[in-house]
Amino acid sequence: MRSFCCFDPGFPPPNTIEKDGRVSIRSLIRTVKEATQANQGLSEEEYDEILKALHHKDQETHNLEVRSGLAKYLYKLLDIVLPRDKSGEQVGYLITAFALFLQCTDEYKHLFYRSIGDDLLHTLLSACDMCLSGSITEKHSSNLILATTTKVLGIFCKIEEIRNKIVRNREFRNTLVDIIYSTMSQDARIYAIWSISILALNDENRLILTNHRDVVDALIRASDIDDDPITDKEISAALLNLSALSKCHTRLAKHPGFLKVMVKFLRLEGETQFRAAGTIRNLASSEGARPTIVNHDEGSIIGSVCDIMIGSDNEKASARAAGAIKNMSFSNNSKVQKAMLNYPELLKSLEKATSSKDEKIRSYAAIALSSFADCCHYPMASHEILLGTLVSAAMIPRSYLGNGYAYILSSAYLLQAMHPKNVKVMAKNQGILEGLSSLLSSEDSEAMVNAKKVIDILSFSEKDNKEFPSDLKAKTLERTTSPPYACQSKIDINDKYYLDSSGSPKFEC
Repeated sequence: MRSFCCFDPGFPPPNTIEKDGRVSIRSLIRTVKEATQANQGLSEEEYDEILKALHHKDQETHNLEVRSGLAKYLYKLLDIVLPRDKSGEQVGYLITAFALFLQCTDEYKHLFYRSIGDDLLHTLLSACDMCLSGSITEKHSSNLILATTTKVLGIFCKIEEIRNKIVRNREFRNTLVDIIYSTMSQDARIYAIWSISILALNDENRLILTNHRDVVDALIRASDIDDDPITDKEISAALLNLSALSKCHTRLAKHPGFLKVMVKFLRLEGETQFRAAGTIRNLASSEGARPTIVNHDEGSIIGSVCDIMIGSDNEKASARAAGAIKNMSFSNNSKVQKAMLNYPELLKSLEKATSSKDEKIRSYAAIALSSFADCCHYPMASHEILLGTLVSAAMIPRSYLGNGYAYILSSAYLLQAMHPKNVKVMAKNQGILEGLSSLLSSEDSEAMVNAKKVIDILSFSEKDNKEFPSDLKAKTLERTTSPPYACQSKIDINDKYYLDSSGSPKFEC
């Protein structure tokens, strides 16, 4: 890429006057250059001409404007007027001009930043400080200046090579936090949250942001400041992006207020709920986070994800909720598993999930049942409910038994039968025998093998009551806790981040 310069022969500037009557870029450069040489600002009319020339949506023309070198001279002008402009009027004009410049293509955003970005970043942070400190007053639209400045900072964050550099700038991170806490401008707050969300698009940046305690605090607090659906949607995106790194899971789950705001988001609808379900799914893939999630507020997280799993009209949100329960069920802490089983609606919700039309939801529910089958035994209070759930899970349309579902469920039956205390109860349960019959009728050869083994165990007489071979139990557990059945420490492989046309971060399965 060629270096930033004025009037490159390959990119000639427009003529003196454009067809629509706008002043040409050549003329604007001359005006700004004269002002900087005189160490003074421009008149209101001259600023209006600049904004009029830049106010359009033609990216190719914006590319030419960037290439012309006008931004260089505008930065020099901003550097001159910033310490002197007590009203903030000139600062507002110039920052708006930079925001218009950055409607160019990504290639030219890189070019723009390489020319003046590092210096401009420092100046923009100073402008934010002037707004937040009251140096630029509300009378002179400090809220609009702050919002526009923060938008420019967010646009810088979208450029990957710049993003990975500026996230290490503590002043930059602190400024975003201050903007989020400020009540001066909701738009500025949303742009600041959006910036954090974009910064958190790779693991190294996620770790930096999570270790900056004030960043997470600010995101949590922002939901209370605004109590606004748009703000909540952006917060949920930022927290979801941060949760994509397993090293951050325990820290996030234990961060004061984090799970409380997750419960709030899980009870909303739309993208906010969808993202919150994904965040819990991610956190629950780490053992260190599971006890905190399961025991939070007497099981409120479990209750919320159960409601989404079986009650949401959004199948992707339901799948994420089912994935969250699946990941929680993998806990190797017996107290965590018992706490889940003691939640009254969990097994009933899994029972309903096994008959879902969505294959992923059915699969996740069956995996969770397999996990509970290994830890829930007679005479535990939840054991009878578990057996009933296993029966219902097998008595679904035959077409639903494919793609590994029958095998996973048969493993749950086998894990139950391996425990001697369960054998008599299972053998006397007519539903269990009907469930085994259903699994035997599936086209899954491995499921049929497991079902036959269970029948053999249940057929043992009391005199022959002995535990099933431990090596086979280990093999069964390994089969149901390895890909594709195991929980993932990060987001599902089919999940994608993207930015929509407005620049807002999005997330989808």
